[in-house]
Amino acid sequence: MIEIEPQAMDAMRAHAIEGFPEEVCGVVFASPRGQVVRRLRNVQNELHAKDPEQYPRTAATAYHMDSRELFEIEKQAREPGWRVLAFYHSHPQHDAYFSPTDRAQASYTDPVDGSRGPTYAGAAWVVVSVHDRAVRDVRAYVWDDAVQDFSEAPFGQARDA
Repeated sequence: MIEIEPQAMDAMRAHAIEGFPEEVCGVVFASPRGQVVRRLRNVQNELHAKDPEQYPRTAATAYHMDSRELFEIEKQAREPGWRVLAFYHSHPQHDAYFSPTDRAQASYTDPVDGSRGPTYAGAAWVVVSVHDRAVRDVRAYVWDDAVQDFSEAPFGQARDA
């Protein structure tokens, strides 16, 4: 079961509402002092502006995490007691499903043997559904080795310690 602490859940929800009507993205770390949410910059609009053929979607319907921020996340996750628990993003005016685009961004296919795997082993992917500036649903997805794809995971709010 994926458990998100109340303050982390509140932070993800607030980010999704504040970013509406565009998608937002971020990460939830497990740390020695509890879960920490870090908002990431969605650079989808910038990519679309530079190359609309390669990036036909805007931040209204897609997200792309800033690569420099991802590098910093990876560094932080190597610190003692820290790890990436989950990545999250919002779906404005849509349900909290894990789309084919979400799956493609969260996984890779080995060019040699064709096997598939998660981009970030052990991390969940959380989708926050926001309709008209109100969170409707939050769901989590994790890599399932048996099916070589993501599956919805039991998900809940952790109790305060």
